Amino acid sequence: MIDETYLKTFVPERFLSDERYRHGHIAILSAPAGTRILGMHTPEMKQVAKAVAKDDFRVQLAQWASARPLTGAEGLSHEERMIWGLVLDYARMPLQERLQLVGQFLPSIDNWAICDTFCCNAKWIEKECKDLVWRYICKLMTSSDEFVARTAVVLSLAHFLSGNLLGRTLHAVAARRFSDDNPYYIRMAVAWLFATALAADYEATLPYLSDHRLTRWIHNQSIRKARESFRVPDERKRFLKTLVY
Repeated sequence: MIDETYLKTFVPERFLSDERYRHGHIAILSAPAGTRILGMHTPEMKQVAKAVAKDDFRVQLAQWASARPLTGAEGLSHEERMIWGLVLDYARMPLQERLQLVGQFLPSIDNWAICDTFCCNAKWIEKECKDLVWRYICKLMTSSDEFVARTAVVLSLAHFLSGNLLGRTLHAVAARRFSDDNPYYIRMAVAWLFATALAADYEATLPYLSDHRLTRWIHNQSIRKARESFRVPDERKRFLKTLVY
């Protein structure tokens, strides 16, 4: 079983001794006030997660899931929750069990870093029945929780924008009608998804912008992020700029 004492052995000395560096590290995470942040870097968290995934990981997962509260000053540290998500990505298990365990993990996500690290390392999705995973994601997308909904969107952009999956994904996200009143990290994830889709399949994605199928903030942020991408040619960036409103 891993605990904070063990995890602290991976914290770089600079985080402990350099106040400016420490504050910068914490600020980037945008974690809620009161979150305990030990200062580990992602490569070390992945190292720990891979070791847990090869051991009796279900015992460790159960310990994290039973922690109360999951978040905040009295809950699990940021790093414990990051590693929790990575163990779910690395460990071998049947799909139905994995999705059940993901459901236990979701309430622990309270910042973009935990969400996106879990989603972007979910390579298991590529080996499973994508239709089953997609139905699960669509349920998550209806959540009113900021980071549950963001998890659905980021999983979609990371694993469901290739080939013939792209059209279905864009339709589903647009049909969800995320509004400009939604929390910031949901809106930004949707903008990131459409910007990524513009790079992946410009012609299939462009109508969502040219026909104004997205809310104004998400529309404009999608264009901004696409114009920042090295994967979108300059001539297309110039045309996208004319669609800003």
